[in-house]
Amino acid sequence: MGEVQLWVRPEVMELGVLPILPPDKISIEMLSRLLQYSQDMGERGYPQMSYETWKHIAVKKMGLSVECSMVVFFSCLLFSKLRPGRDRKLEASLASAASQKDRDEVMGCVEVWTMELIIVLYLHRVTSAHPRAIARQTSLHTLTTDPWPNNNTSGTAARKQLLEEKHAEFVREALPELLSLLAGHLQVEDTEKKKKSSDKRTPRELLGFMKSAGVLSVDVVRSLGFIIGTSVQGEKGEHDLLSVAMDTNNCYRSGYLSKKNSFQKGLFEQWLLRGLDWAPHGEWLCVRRGSRQSWPVVSLAPQTHHRFVASSSSGQRLMYICELVDGLTAHMGDDTAPCDLKIRRCSKSNIYILQPIRNAVIHKCHDTRIVLGPVSGRIRLSECRNTTLVCAARSVVIADCRGLIVHTLTPQRPILVGGRTQGVTLAPLNIHYPRLKHHMAKAQLQSHINMWNRPLHLGSEGVLSGACEVMNPEDFQLLVIPFTQTPPIDGRPPLLPPGLPHEFAKSVEESGKCVSSFRAEVRDADLSPEQRAILQKAVDAKFKAWLRDTGKQREIDQLEKLALTLKYERVAKTTAI
Repeated sequence: MGEVQLWVRPEVMELGVLPILPPDKISIEMLSRLLQYSQDMGERGYPQMSYETWKHIAVKKMGLSVECSMVVFFSCLLFSKLRPGRDRKLEASLASAASQKDRDEVMGCVEVWTMELIIVLYLHRVTSAHPRAIARQTSLHTLTTDPWPNNNTSGTAARKQLLEEKHAEFVREALPELLSLLAGHLQVEDTEKKKKSSDKRTPRELLGFMKSAGVLSVDVVRSLGFIIGTSVQGEKGEHDLLSVAMDTNNCYRSGYLSKKNSFQKGLFEQWLLRGLDWAPHGEWLCVRRGSRQSWPVVSLAPQTHHRFVASSSSGQRLMYICELVDGLTAHMGDDTAPCDLKIRRCSKSNIYILQPIRNAVIHKCHDTRIVLGPVSGRIRLSECRNTTLVCAARSVVIADCRGLIVHTLTPQRPILVGGRTQGVTLAPLNIHYPRLKHHMAKAQLQSHINMWNRPLHLGSEGVLSGACEVMNPEDFQLLVIPFTQTPPIDGRPPLLPPGLPHEFAKSVEESGKCVSSFRAEVRDADLSPEQRAILQKAVDAKFKAWLRDTGKQREIDQLEKLALTLKYERVAKTTAI
Protein backbone atom coordinates (compact mmCIF):
# COMPACT_ATOMS: atom_id res chain seq x y z
CA MET A 1 0.00 0.00 0.00
CA GLY A 2 1.29 3.44 -0.97
CA GLU A 3 1.41 6.61 1.08
CA VAL A 4 -1.85 7.42 2.85
CA GLN A 5 -3.41 10.84 2.29
CA LEU A 6 -6.10 12.14 4.64
CA TRP A 7 -8.23 15.22 4.24
CA VAL A 8 -11.25 16.98 5.69
CA ARG A 9 -14.34 16.27 3.58
CA PRO A 10 -15.30 19.74 2.28
CA GLU A 11 -18.88 18.76 1.43
CA VAL A 12 -19.63 17.91 5.07
CA MET A 13 -18.12 21.09 6.46
CA GLU A 14 -19.68 23.45 3.89
CA LEU A 15 -23.01 21.76 3.21
CA GLY A 16 -23.75 19.45 6.13
CA VAL A 17 -23.50 22.03 8.90
CA LEU A 18 -26.20 24.70 9.17
CA PRO A 19 -26.50 27.49 11.80
CA ILE A 20 -29.86 26.33 13.13
CA LEU A 21 -29.11 24.95 16.60
CA PRO A 22 -28.68 27.06 19.76
CA PRO A 23 -25.14 26.54 21.15
CA ASP A 24 -26.39 26.24 24.74
CA LYS A 25 -28.49 23.18 23.85
CA ILE A 26 -25.66 21.21 22.25
CA SER A 27 -22.86 21.71 24.74
CA ILE A 28 -20.11 19.15 25.26
CA GLU A 29 -21.82 17.99 28.43
CA MET A 30 -25.07 17.45 26.57
CA LEU A 31 -23.35 15.50 23.78
CA SER A 32 -21.56 13.35 26.32
CA ARG A 33 -24.85 12.59 28.05
CA LEU A 34 -26.39 11.80 24.66
CA LEU A 35 -23.71 9.19 23.95
CA GLN A 36 -24.04 7.64 27.39
CA TYR A 37 -27.86 7.62 27.18
CA SER A 38 -27.83 5.99 23.73
CA GLN A 39 -25.44 3.28 24.91
CA ASP A 40 -27.64 2.60 27.93
CA MET A 41 -30.62 2.11 25.60
CA GLY A 42 -28.98 -0.89 23.97
CA GLU A 43 -29.87 -1.75 20.38
CA ARG A 44 -32.44 1.07 20.20
CA GLY A 45 -29.74 3.73 20.58
CA TYR A 46 -26.35 2.19 19.80
CA PRO A 47 -24.50 1.64 17.47
CA GLN A 48 -27.40 2.88 15.32
CA MET A 49 -30.25 5.15 16.35
CA SER A 50 -33.70 5.27 14.78
CA TYR A 51 -35.41 8.53 13.90
CA GLU A 52 -38.10 8.02 16.55
CA THR A 53 -35.43 7.58 19.25
CA TRP A 54 -33.51 10.62 18.03
CA LYS A 55 -36.66 12.75 17.88
CA HIS A 56 -37.54 11.77 21.45
CA ILE A 57 -34.05 12.70 22.67
CA ALA A 58 -33.87 15.92 20.64
CA VAL A 59 -37.30 17.22 21.64
CA LYS A 60 -37.72 15.89 25.17
CA LYS A 61 -34.14 15.86 26.44
CA MET A 62 -32.34 18.58 24.43
CA GLY A 63 -35.25 20.98 23.87
CA LEU A 64 -34.88 21.16 20.07
CA SER A 65 -37.77 21.59 17.67
CA VAL A 66 -39.07 18.69 15.59
CA GLU A 67 -38.04 20.51 12.40
CA CYS A 68 -34.46 21.01 13.58
CA SER A 69 -34.18 17.37 14.62
CA MET A 70 -35.37 16.23 11.18
CA VAL A 71 -32.91 18.50 9.32
CA VAL A 72 -29.98 17.21 11.39
CA PHE A 73 -31.11 13.62 10.87
CA PHE A 74 -31.43 13.99 7.08
CA SER A 75 -28.05 15.76 6.88
CA CYS A 76 -26.49 12.78 8.61
CA LEU A 77 -28.20 10.44 6.14
CA LEU A 78 -27.18 12.51 3.13
CA PHE A 79 -23.44 12.64 3.82
CA SER A 80 -22.89 9.26 5.48
CA LYS A 81 -20.55 6.90 3.62
CA LEU A 82 -21.30 3.82 5.72
CA ARG A 83 -24.62 3.09 4.04
CA PRO A 84 -24.93 5.38 1.03
CA GLY A 85 -28.25 5.64 -0.72
CA ARG A 86 -30.52 5.22 2.30
CA ASP A 87 -31.98 8.69 1.78
CA ARG A 88 -33.03 7.71 -1.76
CA LYS A 89 -34.95 4.68 -0.50
CA LEU A 90 -36.50 6.77 2.26
CA GLU A 91 -37.75 9.37 -0.22
CA ALA A 92 -39.39 6.70 -2.37
CA SER A 93 -41.03 5.07 0.67
CA LEU A 94 -42.36 8.40 1.94
CA ALA A 95 -43.77 9.22 -1.49
CA SER A 96 -45.65 5.91 -1.65
CA ALA A 97 -47.09 6.30 1.88
CA ALA A 98 -50.82 7.02 1.70
CA SER A 99 -51.39 8.49 5.16
CA GLN A 100 -49.53 10.19 7.98
CA LYS A 101 -49.59 6.93 9.92
CA ASP A 102 -47.81 5.18 7.06
CA ARG A 103 -45.23 7.97 6.88
CA ASP A 104 -44.58 7.68 10.62
CA GLU A 105 -44.05 3.94 10.22
CA VAL A 106 -41.58 4.54 7.39
CA MET A 107 -39.62 7.10 9.43
CA GLY A 108 -39.62 4.76 12.42
CA CYS A 109 -37.54 2.21 10.49
CA VAL A 110 -34.81 4.66 9.39
CA GLU A 111 -31.55 4.62 11.34
CA VAL A 112 -28.29 6.56 11.38
CA TRP A 113 -25.00 5.75 13.06
CA THR A 114 -25.07 7.25 16.54
CA MET A 115 -21.49 8.51 16.54
CA GLU A 116 -21.93 10.16 13.15
CA LEU A 117 -24.97 11.94 14.55
CA ILE A 118 -22.89 13.15 17.50
CA ILE A 119 -20.20 14.40 15.09
CA VAL A 120 -22.85 16.40 13.19
CA LEU A 121 -24.09 17.91 16.45
CA TYR A 122 -20.53 18.71 17.51
CA LEU A 123 -19.92 20.55 14.23
CA HIS A 124 -23.20 22.44 14.67
CA ARG A 125 -22.14 23.43 18.18
CA VAL A 126 -18.97 25.08 16.90
CA THR A 127 -20.56 26.86 13.93
CA SER A 128 -23.82 27.99 15.56
CA ALA A 129 -22.44 31.44 16.34
CA HIS A 130 -23.35 34.15 13.85
CA PRO A 131 -20.74 34.58 11.08
CA ARG A 132 -20.52 38.35 11.59
CA ALA A 133 -19.79 37.91 15.29
CA ILE A 134 -17.06 35.39 14.49
CA ALA A 135 -15.61 37.78 11.89
CA ARG A 136 -15.52 40.64 14.42
CA GLN A 137 -13.75 38.44 16.96
CA THR A 138 -11.22 37.34 14.34
CA SER A 139 -10.58 40.92 13.23
CA LEU A 140 -10.06 42.05 16.84
CA HIS A 141 -7.67 39.17 17.47
CA THR A 142 -5.71 40.02 14.31
CA LEU A 143 -5.56 43.70 15.26
CA THR A 144 -4.13 42.97 18.70
CA THR A 145 -1.67 40.21 17.79
CA ASP A 146 -0.38 40.85 14.24
CA PRO A 147 2.52 43.29 13.68
CA TRP A 148 1.82 46.61 12.01
CA PRO A 149 2.25 46.15 8.24
CA ASN A 150 5.35 47.69 6.71
CA ASN A 151 7.73 47.10 3.85
CA ASN A 152 9.46 44.30 5.72
CA THR A 153 6.21 42.40 6.32
CA SER A 154 5.65 39.59 3.88
CA GLY A 155 2.63 39.89 1.62
CA THR A 156 1.51 36.35 2.35
CA ALA A 157 0.48 37.29 5.88
CA ALA A 158 -2.42 39.36 4.55
CA ARG A 159 -3.71 36.65 2.20
CA LYS A 160 -7.30 35.74 2.87
CA GLN A 161 -7.72 32.15 3.96
CA LEU A 162 -9.85 29.78 1.96
CA LEU A 163 -12.71 28.10 3.76
CA GLU A 164 -10.96 24.75 3.33
CA GLU A 165 -7.93 26.04 5.22
CA LYS A 166 -10.12 27.16 8.11
CA HIS A 167 -11.79 23.75 8.21
CA ALA A 168 -8.40 22.01 8.34
CA GLU A 169 -7.30 24.26 11.21
CA PHE A 170 -10.53 23.56 13.05
CA VAL A 171 -10.09 19.79 12.76
CA ARG A 172 -6.50 19.99 13.98
CA GLU A 173 -7.56 21.97 17.04
CA ALA A 174 -10.77 20.06 17.82
CA LEU A 175 -9.58 16.50 17.13
CA PRO A 176 -8.39 15.71 20.71
CA GLU A 177 -11.68 16.88 22.22
CA LEU A 178 -13.75 15.09 19.56
CA LEU A 179 -11.87 11.81 20.07
CA SER A 180 -12.34 12.03 23.83
CA LEU A 181 -16.03 12.76 23.34
CA LEU A 182 -16.62 9.80 21.00
CA ALA A 183 -14.54 7.46 23.13
CA GLY A 184 -16.64 8.29 26.19
CA HIS A 185 -13.76 9.82 28.13
CA LEU A 186 -15.79 12.96 28.84
CA GLN A 187 -18.48 11.18 30.80
CA VAL A 188 -20.34 13.73 32.89
CA GLU A 189 -21.63 12.59 36.23
CA ASP A 190 -24.89 13.86 37.63
CA THR A 191 -24.42 16.85 39.94
CA GLU A 192 -26.70 15.36 42.57
CA LYS A 193 -24.58 12.20 42.68
CA LYS A 194 -21.49 14.37 43.07
CA LYS A 195 -23.04 16.07 46.09
CA LYS A 196 -24.21 12.83 47.72
CA SER A 197 -21.04 10.77 47.23
CA SER A 198 -17.92 12.41 48.55
CA ASP A 199 -15.90 9.21 48.28
CA LYS A 200 -12.94 9.33 45.95
CA ARG A 201 -12.12 6.66 43.40
CA THR A 202 -10.00 3.76 44.54
CA PRO A 203 -6.52 3.38 43.01
CA ARG A 204 -7.73 0.33 41.04
CA GLU A 205 -10.67 2.28 39.56
CA LEU A 206 -8.40 5.21 38.75
CA LEU A 207 -5.87 2.93 37.01
CA GLY A 208 -8.62 1.29 34.96
CA PHE A 209 -9.98 4.67 33.91
CA MET A 210 -6.51 5.86 32.84
CA LYS A 211 -6.00 2.72 30.73
CA SER A 212 -9.38 3.09 29.03
CA ALA A 213 -8.78 6.80 28.40
CA GLY A 214 -5.89 5.94 26.10
CA VAL A 215 -7.86 3.52 23.90
CA LEU A 216 -10.20 4.17 20.96
CA SER A 217 -12.74 1.62 19.84
CA VAL A 218 -13.17 0.60 16.22
CA ASP A 219 -16.54 2.40 16.17
CA VAL A 220 -14.84 5.73 16.92
CA VAL A 221 -12.43 5.40 13.99
CA ARG A 222 -15.22 4.21 11.70
CA SER A 223 -17.36 7.24 12.56
CA LEU A 224 -14.47 9.65 11.86
CA GLY A 225 -14.79 8.66 8.22
CA PHE A 226 -17.81 10.97 8.21
CA ILE A 227 -15.52 14.03 8.18
CA ILE A 228 -12.16 12.51 7.13
CA GLY A 229 -11.59 11.30 3.57
CA THR A 230 -8.87 8.78 2.73
CA SER A 231 -6.94 7.94 -0.41
CA VAL A 232 -3.84 5.91 -1.17
CA GLN A 233 -1.16 7.18 -3.49
CA GLY A 234 -1.16 5.30 -6.77
CA GLU A 235 -4.70 3.96 -6.33
CA LYS A 236 -7.90 5.41 -7.73
CA GLY A 237 -10.96 6.27 -5.71
CA GLU A 238 -11.59 6.98 -2.06
CA HIS A 239 -10.86 4.40 0.64
CA ASP A 240 -12.42 3.71 4.00
CA LEU A 241 -10.58 5.29 6.94
CA LEU A 242 -11.00 2.25 9.20
CA SER A 243 -9.75 -0.30 6.66
CA VAL A 244 -6.69 1.84 5.86
CA ALA A 245 -5.91 2.36 9.54
CA MET A 246 -6.19 -1.40 10.21
CA ASP A 247 -4.02 -2.37 7.23
CA THR A 248 -0.86 -4.25 8.15
CA ASN A 249 1.31 -1.59 6.48
CA ASN A 250 -0.19 1.19 8.61
CA CYS A 251 -1.21 -0.44 11.88
CA TYR A 252 2.06 0.35 13.66
CA ARG A 253 1.68 4.03 12.72
CA SER A 254 -2.05 4.30 13.39
CA GLY A 255 -1.79 2.53 16.74
CA TYR A 256 -4.06 -0.39 15.86
CA LEU A 257 -3.96 -3.20 18.44
CA SER A 258 -5.06 -6.36 16.65
CA LYS A 259 -5.41 -8.44 19.82
CA LYS A 260 -7.73 -5.89 21.45
CA ASN A 261 -9.30 -4.74 18.16
CA SER A 262 -8.86 -1.13 19.21
CA PHE A 263 -6.55 1.83 18.66
CA GLN A 264 -4.08 3.57 20.90
CA LYS A 265 -5.40 7.10 21.12
CA GLY A 266 -2.10 8.98 21.10
CA LEU A 267 -0.63 7.14 18.11
CA PHE A 268 -3.85 7.33 16.12
CA GLU A 269 -4.16 11.06 16.74
CA GLN A 270 -0.56 11.66 15.63
CA TRP A 271 -1.02 9.48 12.53
CA LEU A 272 -4.19 11.32 11.56
CA LEU A 273 -2.74 14.80 12.04
CA ARG A 274 0.50 13.89 10.28
CA GLY A 275 -1.33 12.57 7.22
CA LEU A 276 -3.84 15.43 6.99
CA ASP A 277 -3.56 17.10 3.58
CA TRP A 278 -5.67 19.00 1.04
CA ALA A 279 -8.70 17.25 -0.42
CA PRO A 280 -8.13 16.06 -4.02
CA HIS A 281 -11.48 17.61 -5.00
CA GLY A 282 -11.14 20.60 -2.69
CA GLU A 283 -10.93 24.28 -3.52
CA TRP A 284 -7.29 24.70 -2.46
CA LEU A 285 -5.82 22.21 -4.96
CA CYS A 286 -8.33 23.17 -7.63
CA VAL A 287 -7.42 26.87 -7.56
CA ARG A 288 -3.65 26.32 -7.38
CA ARG A 289 -3.06 23.18 -9.43
CA GLY A 290 -6.24 22.70 -11.43
CA SER A 291 -6.50 22.89 -15.20
CA ARG A 292 -8.23 25.77 -16.94
CA GLN A 293 -11.41 24.86 -18.77
CA SER A 294 -11.82 25.86 -22.40
CA TRP A 295 -15.54 26.52 -22.16
CA PRO A 296 -17.06 29.06 -24.53
CA VAL A 297 -17.43 32.30 -22.60
CA VAL A 298 -18.27 35.83 -23.61
CA SER A 299 -18.28 38.98 -21.52
CA LEU A 300 -19.60 42.44 -22.29
CA ALA A 301 -17.42 43.96 -19.57
CA PRO A 302 -14.32 45.86 -20.78
CA GLN A 303 -12.07 43.92 -18.39
CA THR A 304 -12.81 40.59 -16.79
CA HIS A 305 -10.76 38.30 -14.57
CA HIS A 306 -12.99 35.25 -14.50
CA ARG A 307 -11.59 31.81 -13.68
CA PHE A 308 -12.93 28.47 -14.91
CA VAL A 309 -10.85 25.74 -13.27
CA ALA A 310 -11.32 22.01 -12.68
CA SER A 311 -9.33 19.84 -10.29
CA SER A 312 -6.97 17.32 -11.81
CA SER A 313 -8.11 14.49 -9.54
CA SER A 314 -8.97 11.28 -11.38
CA GLY A 315 -11.75 10.44 -8.92
CA GLN A 316 -14.04 13.09 -7.48
CA ARG A 317 -13.63 16.38 -9.32
CA LEU A 318 -14.42 20.00 -8.55
CA MET A 319 -15.39 22.64 -11.10
CA TYR A 320 -14.71 26.19 -9.91
CA ILE A 321 -16.20 29.32 -11.48
CA CYS A 322 -15.26 32.71 -10.07
CA GLU A 323 -15.72 36.41 -10.88
CA LEU A 324 -17.59 36.20 -14.16
CA VAL A 325 -18.93 39.73 -14.76
CA ASP A 326 -21.54 40.62 -17.39
CA GLY A 327 -20.85 37.39 -19.23
CA LEU A 328 -22.34 34.14 -20.45
CA THR A 329 -20.91 30.63 -20.41
CA ALA A 330 -22.31 27.23 -21.31
CA HIS A 331 -21.08 23.70 -20.69
CA MET A 332 -23.10 20.71 -21.84
CA GLY A 333 -20.98 18.16 -19.94
CA ASP A 334 -20.44 14.50 -20.66
CA ASP A 335 -21.23 11.10 -19.14
CA THR A 336 -18.39 11.10 -16.62
CA ALA A 337 -19.02 10.74 -12.89
CA PRO A 338 -20.87 13.67 -11.26
CA CYS A 339 -18.54 16.38 -9.99
CA ASP A 340 -18.74 19.06 -7.31
CA LEU A 341 -19.37 22.66 -8.34
CA LYS A 342 -18.54 26.02 -6.76
CA ILE A 343 -19.66 29.35 -8.21
CA ARG A 344 -18.40 32.46 -6.42
CA ARG A 345 -18.73 36.22 -6.91
CA CYS A 346 -20.36 36.26 -10.34
CA SER A 347 -22.54 39.21 -11.32
CA LYS A 348 -24.84 40.18 -14.20
CA SER A 349 -24.14 36.87 -15.92
CA ASN A 350 -25.83 33.75 -17.28
CA ILE A 351 -24.28 30.38 -16.44
CA TYR A 352 -25.46 27.09 -17.98
CA ILE A 353 -23.89 23.82 -16.78
CA LEU A 354 -26.04 20.95 -18.02
CA GLN A 355 -24.51 17.81 -16.54
CA PRO A 356 -25.03 15.72 -13.37
CA ILE A 357 -23.53 17.36 -10.28
CA ARG A 358 -22.74 15.82 -6.91
CA ASN A 359 -22.88 18.89 -4.63
CA ALA A 360 -22.93 22.60 -5.42
CA VAL A 361 -22.09 25.84 -3.60
CA ILE A 362 -23.19 29.24 -4.94
CA HIS A 363 -21.74 32.14 -2.97
CA LYS A 364 -22.05 35.93 -3.27
CA CYS A 365 -23.58 36.08 -6.74
CA HIS A 366 -25.92 38.89 -7.74
CA ASP A 367 -28.08 39.71 -10.76
CA THR A 368 -27.18 36.32 -12.22
CA ARG A 369 -29.09 33.38 -13.65
CA ILE A 370 -27.64 29.92 -13.02
CA VAL A 371 -29.01 26.84 -14.79
CA LEU A 372 -27.61 23.51 -13.61
CA GLY A 373 -28.08 19.85 -14.31
CA PRO A 374 -29.53 17.59 -11.57
CA VAL A 375 -27.67 17.66 -8.23
CA SER A 376 -27.58 14.27 -6.52
CA GLY A 377 -26.64 15.80 -3.16
CA ARG A 378 -27.14 19.26 -1.70
CA ILE A 379 -26.94 22.71 -3.25
CA ARG A 380 -26.39 25.73 -1.02
CA LEU A 381 -26.88 29.39 -1.93
CA SER A 382 -25.40 31.91 0.47
CA GLU A 383 -25.27 35.72 0.46
CA CYS A 384 -26.76 36.01 -3.04
CA ARG A 385 -29.15 38.72 -4.20
CA ASN A 386 -31.38 39.16 -7.24
CA THR A 387 -30.31 35.75 -8.51
CA THR A 388 -32.30 33.06 -10.31
CA LEU A 389 -31.45 29.37 -9.90
CA VAL A 390 -32.89 26.63 -12.09
CA CYS A 391 -31.94 23.19 -10.85
CA ALA A 392 -33.28 19.83 -9.69
CA ALA A 393 -31.57 18.78 -6.46
CA ARG A 394 -31.93 16.34 -3.63
CA SER A 395 -31.60 19.08 -1.03
CA VAL A 396 -31.75 22.88 -1.38
CA VAL A 397 -30.39 25.24 1.30
CA ILE A 398 -30.73 29.04 1.11
CA ALA A 399 -28.73 31.13 3.59
CA ASP A 400 -28.77 34.92 3.98
CA CYS A 401 -30.09 35.62 0.46
CA ARG A 402 -32.38 38.36 -0.85
CA GLY A 403 -34.47 38.62 -3.97
CA LEU A 404 -33.95 34.99 -4.96
CA ILE A 405 -36.03 32.95 -7.42
CA VAL A 406 -35.50 29.19 -7.27
CA HIS A 407 -37.03 26.87 -9.87
CA THR A 408 -36.45 23.40 -8.48
CA LEU A 409 -37.54 19.81 -8.21
CA THR A 410 -36.54 18.36 -4.84
CA PRO A 411 -37.64 15.35 -2.78
CA GLN A 412 -36.80 17.17 0.47
CA ARG A 413 -38.21 20.39 1.87
CA PRO A 414 -36.20 23.47 0.80
CA ILE A 415 -34.39 24.85 3.85
CA LEU A 416 -33.97 28.56 4.54
CA VAL A 417 -31.52 29.51 7.28
CA GLY A 418 -30.56 32.82 8.80
CA GLY A 419 -32.55 35.87 9.82
CA ARG A 420 -31.36 37.94 6.85
CA THR A 421 -33.03 35.73 4.24
CA GLN A 422 -35.80 37.76 2.57
CA GLY A 423 -37.77 37.87 -0.67
CA VAL A 424 -37.28 34.24 -1.74
CA THR A 425 -39.68 32.87 -4.37
CA LEU A 426 -39.98 29.13 -4.96
CA ALA A 427 -41.29 27.70 -8.22
CA PRO A 428 -41.30 24.32 -9.98
CA LEU A 429 -38.63 23.35 -12.48
CA ASN A 430 -39.08 25.23 -15.76
CA ILE A 431 -36.52 23.70 -18.17
CA HIS A 432 -36.32 20.67 -20.40
CA TYR A 433 -33.37 19.60 -22.52
CA PRO A 434 -32.73 16.35 -24.43
CA ARG A 435 -30.68 14.55 -21.75
CA LEU A 436 -32.49 15.86 -18.68
CA LYS A 437 -34.23 12.58 -17.84
CA HIS A 438 -31.00 10.65 -18.32
CA HIS A 439 -29.18 13.05 -16.00
CA MET A 440 -31.97 12.79 -13.40
CA ALA A 441 -31.68 9.00 -13.49
CA LYS A 442 -27.93 9.26 -12.84
CA ALA A 443 -28.64 11.59 -9.90
CA GLN A 444 -31.35 9.17 -8.67
CA LEU A 445 -34.02 11.88 -8.66
CA GLN A 446 -37.62 10.95 -9.43
CA SER A 447 -40.05 13.46 -10.87
CA HIS A 448 -43.08 12.28 -8.85
CA ILE A 449 -41.31 13.01 -5.53
CA ASN A 450 -41.37 16.80 -5.35
CA MET A 451 -41.58 19.03 -2.25
CA TRP A 452 -40.57 22.31 -3.88
CA ASN A 453 -43.54 24.22 -2.39
CA ARG A 454 -43.02 23.22 1.27
CA PRO A 455 -40.17 25.46 2.48
CA LEU A 456 -38.81 25.32 6.01
CA HIS A 457 -37.26 28.49 7.46
CA LEU A 458 -35.07 27.77 10.48
CA GLY A 459 -32.95 29.92 12.76
CA SER A 460 -31.30 29.53 16.12
CA GLU A 461 -34.59 30.75 17.65
CA GLY A 462 -36.61 28.00 15.95
CA VAL A 463 -39.00 28.03 13.01
CA LEU A 464 -39.28 31.41 11.25
CA SER A 465 -41.77 32.69 8.67
CA GLY A 466 -42.40 35.48 6.19
CA ALA A 467 -39.21 35.18 4.12
CA CYS A 468 -40.48 32.90 1.37
CA GLU A 469 -43.42 32.67 -1.00
CA VAL A 470 -44.59 30.27 -3.69
CA MET A 471 -44.83 31.57 -7.26
CA ASN A 472 -48.28 32.19 -8.68
CA PRO A 473 -49.00 29.85 -11.64
CA GLU A 474 -49.95 32.90 -13.74
CA ASP A 475 -46.38 34.23 -13.38
CA PHE A 476 -44.75 30.93 -14.38
CA GLN A 477 -42.85 30.77 -17.67
CA LEU A 478 -40.80 28.05 -19.33
CA LEU A 479 -37.10 28.73 -19.85
CA VAL A 480 -35.84 27.85 -23.32
CA ILE A 481 -32.15 26.93 -23.41
CA PRO A 482 -30.90 28.57 -26.62
CA PHE A 483 -28.07 26.18 -27.50
CA THR A 484 -29.63 22.73 -27.12
CA GLN A 485 -29.79 20.42 -30.11
CA THR A 486 -33.61 20.44 -30.37
CA PRO A 487 -34.95 23.98 -30.80
CA PRO A 488 -38.70 24.53 -30.32
CA ILE A 489 -40.84 24.16 -33.45
CA ASP A 490 -43.63 26.61 -34.21
CA GLY A 491 -47.07 25.09 -33.83
CA ARG A 492 -45.99 22.31 -31.47
CA PRO A 493 -46.42 22.52 -27.69
CA PRO A 494 -43.12 22.76 -25.79
CA LEU A 495 -41.81 19.82 -23.79
CA LEU A 496 -42.90 20.27 -20.18
CA PRO A 497 -40.37 19.89 -17.37
CA PRO A 498 -40.60 16.70 -15.30
CA GLY A 499 -42.66 16.97 -12.14
CA LEU A 500 -44.53 20.10 -13.26
CA PRO A 501 -47.75 20.50 -11.21
CA HIS A 502 -51.06 20.50 -13.05
CA GLU A 503 -51.94 24.15 -12.39
CA PHE A 504 -48.57 25.30 -13.77
CA ALA A 505 -48.89 23.04 -16.83
CA LYS A 506 -52.33 24.53 -17.42
CA SER A 507 -50.88 28.05 -17.19
CA VAL A 508 -48.25 27.16 -19.82
CA GLU A 509 -50.97 25.74 -22.06
CA GLU A 510 -53.08 28.89 -21.74
CA SER A 511 -50.09 31.08 -22.58
CA GLY A 512 -49.50 29.02 -25.70
CA LYS A 513 -53.15 29.39 -26.68
CA CYS A 514 -52.90 33.18 -26.35
CA VAL A 515 -49.94 33.25 -28.74
CA SER A 516 -51.67 30.90 -31.20
CA SER A 517 -54.90 32.91 -31.13
CA PHE A 518 -53.01 36.17 -31.77
CA ARG A 519 -51.21 34.63 -34.74
CA ALA A 520 -54.48 33.25 -36.10
CA GLU A 521 -56.14 36.64 -35.66
CA VAL A 522 -53.36 38.38 -37.58
CA ARG A 523 -53.37 35.70 -40.27
CA ASP A 524 -57.12 35.85 -40.79
CA ALA A 525 -57.35 39.63 -40.69
CA ASP A 526 -58.02 41.37 -44.00
CA LEU A 527 -54.96 43.64 -43.90
CA SER A 528 -53.16 45.25 -46.78
CA PRO A 529 -49.37 44.86 -47.11
CA GLU A 530 -48.91 48.41 -45.81
CA GLN A 531 -51.08 47.68 -42.75
CA ARG A 532 -49.19 44.44 -42.05
CA ALA A 533 -45.90 46.36 -42.24
CA ILE A 534 -47.23 48.96 -39.76
CA LEU A 535 -48.43 46.20 -37.40
CA GLN A 536 -45.11 44.37 -37.65
CA LYS A 537 -43.24 47.59 -36.90
CA ALA A 538 -45.42 48.27 -33.83
CA VAL A 539 -44.92 44.72 -32.52
CA ASP A 540 -41.15 44.95 -33.04
CA ALA A 541 -41.01 48.29 -31.21
CA LYS A 542 -43.01 46.90 -28.30
CA PHE A 543 -40.80 43.81 -28.15
CA LYS A 544 -37.59 45.86 -28.19
CA ALA A 545 -38.94 48.08 -25.41
CA TRP A 546 -39.70 44.96 -23.37
CA LEU A 547 -36.18 43.63 -23.98
CA ARG A 548 -34.70 46.93 -22.85
CA ASP A 549 -36.90 47.31 -19.75
CA THR A 550 -36.37 43.74 -18.53
CA GLY A 551 -32.64 43.57 -19.24
CA LYS A 552 -33.10 40.73 -21.73
CA GLN A 553 -31.32 42.74 -24.41
CA ARG A 554 -28.03 42.18 -22.60
CA GLU A 555 -28.60 38.42 -22.70
CA ILE A 556 -29.36 38.52 -26.44
CA ASP A 557 -26.15 40.49 -27.01
CA GLN A 558 -24.26 37.85 -25.03
CA LEU A 559 -25.83 35.03 -27.06
CA GLU A 560 -24.99 36.79 -30.31
CA LYS A 561 -21.39 37.23 -29.23
CA LEU A 562 -21.26 33.59 -28.09
CA ALA A 563 -22.56 32.43 -31.49
CA LEU A 564 -19.81 34.40 -33.24
CA THR A 565 -17.20 32.96 -30.88
CA LEU A 566 -18.31 29.39 -31.55
CA LYS A 567 -18.39 30.09 -35.30
CA TYR A 568 -14.82 31.41 -35.26
CA GLU A 569 -13.67 28.40 -33.21
CA ARG A 570 -15.20 25.98 -35.73
CA VAL A 571 -13.58 27.84 -38.63
CA ALA A 572 -10.22 27.79 -36.85
CA LYS A 573 -10.44 24.03 -36.26
CA THR A 574 -11.41 23.40 -39.89
CA THR A 575 -8.52 25.55 -41.14
CA ALA A 576 -6.07 23.76 -38.85
CA ILE A 577 -7.16 20.38 -40.22
